[in-house]
Amino acid sequence: MRAGWEVEVFEAGDVPNPQAASTDHHRLIRAFYSDPGYAARIPAAFAAWDVLWGDLGARHYVPRGMLALSRAEGDWSDRSRAALEARGMAYELLEPQDFARRYPMLDPGGVRYSMLTEDGGALMAERILRGLTEWLVARGVVLHTHCPVTLVSETGAIETPKGRFEADRTLLALGVQSATLAPDLDDCHARRVCVLYASPPERWARAWAEAPCWVDLGGEDDLWGMPPMEGLPLKLGFGAHTSPGDPETEWALRSDDIETVLGAYRGRVRDIDAFTLVRPHVNFYLMAPGERFRLHHNGAVLSLSADSGHGFKFGALTGLDVAEAVTTGNLAPVAHRMGGGL
Repeated sequence: MRAGWEVEVFEAGDVPNPQAASTDHHRLIRAFYSDPGYAARIPAAFAAWDVLWGDLGARHYVPRGMLALSRAEGDWSDRSRAALEARGMAYELLEPQDFARRYPMLDPGGVRYSMLTEDGGALMAERILRGLTEWLVARGVVLHTHCPVTLVSETGAIETPKGRFEADRTLLALGVQSATLAPDLDDCHARRVCVLYASPPERWARAWAEAPCWVDLGGEDDLWGMPPMEGLPLKLGFGAHTSPGDPETEWALRSDDIETVLGAYRGRVRDIDAFTLVRPHVNFYLMAPGERFRLHHNGAVLSLSADSGHGFKFGALTGLDVAEAVTTGNLAPVAHRMGGGL
């Protein structure tokens, strides 16, 4: 719409859709990336969010800094450190004794070093989606809610329960439903994830209240999360506890979800078994091979997958990228850039 197009959105549920991968209280954004291509895109991602804040008239971002720990040479944080240095991105290095003193609620056992970046924190996803929806509607974007698309032609025409609609360009941004209408993305699959919202024991409440977000607690477990903020409880993520799943049938909490996530934090977070569970949150996202972002076109139709478990932090930038591809027709370099190409 900002690029001058008249836009209509067709959504199978509400807008925002509570079952979309982008929904939840908040999502991380951070400079840490072991992948050099995506590491290089982080400054542009922050700049794109600044553009969106200017449009919305509100900054739905809580800067808390970002922590990463290395426990073994060559682990994820070690690789991310190399990517930071290659791009000249600033970070603070903490030796084990300094780390233990600054973050007493974390177990320092086996920590080689820790890194802290000033950039990084929480994108308040629910607020962003509500604000964006209101902004779009106020400027004439038509939202067709509870209107699933059943057929797409190469000309850009779509079939829906409301009838047939024609368009100069049609963008399929279908997330976990991509397999139904976007054959260019048939090598992607839906993955199921469970995170826990919890409150720390009183002993560590103050330490957690002042803590940064974290992107890695060492090794290859992919432990990430956020301290309490903005009235929300602490959030515990465990990236290794994701698996292929069916978003039609597997929303229910599994018997092992809570114990698996808590178990991963034993030996990493002090008194994890004394945390009070507030609620679990199950979600699904679309994974592309190599955790890349994908953009294809077939006639007037563009198919987009920009998730792969790390899509929200690039959400505003992806919007600018796709608008450029649609407007200029210069798809190849945009697709290369979105896919982490240097």
